Amino acid sequence: MAEGLRFVGRDRYLRPMVIWGAVINMALMGYQAVQVVFLVRTVGLDPAMVGLLLTSGSAGGVVGASLATRVGRRFGTGRGLLLLQAATAPFALLLPMTTIGPGLLLFATGALLVGIGVSVANVVVGSFRQTYCPPYMLGRVVATAMMINHSTIPVGSLLGGVLGDTVGHRPAMWIMTSAVALSWLVLALSPMRRERELPRTREQEQEQEQAQEPEPEQAQAQAQANG
Repeated sequence: MAEGLRFVGRDRYLRPMVIWGAVINMALMGYQAVQVVFLVRTVGLDPAMVGLLLTSGSAGGVVGASLATRVGRRFGTGRGLLLLQAATAPFALLLPMTTIGPGLLLFATGALLVGIGVSVANVVVGSFRQTYCPPYMLGRVVATAMMINHSTIPVGSLLGGVLGDTVGHRPAMWIMTSAVALSWLVLALSPMRRERELPRTREQEQEQEQAQEPEPEQAQAQAQANG
């Protein structure tokens, strides 16, 4: 466990991915904890329509899984992951805008696009870990990532329920979907904002880091110049 935590904590790609996963899981479960009550009591839908709307997110997951490879080829694994999250996550803000009638399309559209973004991210991040981590560390890294990512699920559910009771169902939806909409900034602050492709192996990343470091003579000369 300690080795997995150290490996993830020190890696400039794995660390933001794990943080993003923890944030998005908390936010997703936060609004999902109140969305059924919101749709029934606030919007005024019958159970059949609620069930139909909730399939939008699942449909987005299926579509996203089929698009993941195409996105990676078109934009690159790193840039594609970031761009797709930036393009889909803000649509979560359509969910609390839902009203009866044509306004139901807001919920369906938001759930569909958020589902696409999350699904593509799961495929890209999972594939990246498989090739990037050394074989002897893969199980420990996956266990560390899953432990951190899943630990925020009950927190998000509890937070969403508490907000629903204290501020109301629609305001609770606004708060938690706002967290979803902003979650992509975690990835935007990582190195992938400058790189088209994620490194395929840890050795490749180490070679890039060494190439960016100045030679001892250059570093000494630079220090003397600065001094």
